[in-house]
Amino acid sequence: MRKAWIIIPLLAVVMGTLAIPAGQDRFSLRRSLASASEHKAPILDAATTALVNNFDTHVRKSIDREQFPGAAVVIVKDGMVIFSKGYGVKTLNSTDSVNTYTLFRLASLSKGFASVLAGMLVEDGLFEWDDPVVKYCPDFRLRSREYTDALTLRHVLSHTTGLPRQTYSNLIEAGNTYAQARSRLREVRLTHPPGKHYNYQNVAYSLIGEVMEKKTGRRYEDLLYRRIFLPLEMTNAGSGFGNYFIDTSNVAWPHRLLKNAYTRIPVSPKYYEVSPAAGVNACAADMGNWLLFLLGHRPDLMSKDALDTMFSKQIAVPLAETNGRAFPKAEEAWYGLGWRGVLSNERKVIYHGGYVNGFRSEIAFIPSEDVGIAILSNSPSWFINSSMGRFFEMYWGLPNEQQQETVVAE
Repeated sequence: MRKAWIIIPLLAVVMGTLAIPAGQDRFSLRRSLASASEHKAPILDAATTALVNNFDTHVRKSIDREQFPGAAVVIVKDGMVIFSKGYGVKTLNSTDSVNTYTLFRLASLSKGFASVLAGMLVEDGLFEWDDPVVKYCPDFRLRSREYTDALTLRHVLSHTTGLPRQTYSNLIEAGNTYAQARSRLREVRLTHPPGKHYNYQNVAYSLIGEVMEKKTGRRYEDLLYRRIFLPLEMTNAGSGFGNYFIDTSNVAWPHRLLKNAYTRIPVSPKYYEVSPAAGVNACAADMGNWLLFLLGHRPDLMSKDALDTMFSKQIAVPLAETNGRAFPKAEEAWYGLGWRGVLSNERKVIYHGGYVNGFRSEIAFIPSEDVGIAILSNSPSWFINSSMGRFFEMYWGLPNEQQQETVVAE
């Protein structure tokens, strides 16, 4: 397949007072924005051209070697999308190719959207990071009143709630609703006081969506659309199971490796129940615009200081418990507010990974060097486990020192 170079111009929209008339089809608005976008080939220097060509070769060789179904890649540098391309197929045993507008589930990359949306509301003055959850959700309870009163929005977004790791994700797996799982958090004995220890969550993380709904009077999915997807021209992005099928002709289907062969599996609605933790769907073109925003190119939507707050260390995380060890010359790792961080080759890399229902995704960027990459895939693979580290090895001109191993996906 031929390389596709795409730059998507950013739309400057003031979203705080945007109103969509009753009955307006928001998805038709997305499609009209997509059709209005212009596509231009960027002019790249020799080093950048070599970087994207080498990574393109790496992806194609990985597909040939591992035989995973498909993936989509987008790379940004110096304020523009320098590379965007689809690989493989949307479903096995077909010729329906992945392209840059093919929709994937983002899994835990969704957490970054939730934290950014919360940060926008903090900048609006609607709440503060250290506000207690019960200020906005007065019926919320942990096992003790002391810990209930101590739990803040910062604790929720940094996975320092004090709850055991992945508390009640098993209930979501079993088909329970967020409300059902949330109501049972009061039964759980905390392992630590809030703010003292990192334990990854999905149900408790989704409290942030409930807080934002209570404060604004709007549904979480609507807030995402109005404040993030529309102004960033993320024309295919959405949140929720129904939104996955907005364009049924261009969606990726999930696969799993069973008996050494990839097999297509159904799209499951389960983790859409915890939308702030795992509910966003998007394509590579959307992710290019998202990366440009995260790298500070939309100060009209969020200040650099606010972005830095979310990326800054809230709690130290052992490298052995994260994908951080896949990065070259990795040292310390941390969790911010909805974002992971790792010191790699003496640079601060911000990143996150995700896995749900056969979909695997990764995003990583370096604010100080204005470079970032996102990869979406409709199957797990060694390629995507190691993709972020391999990209930055190429970017920095380092030798490939990765060893094949199982890497945490969340």
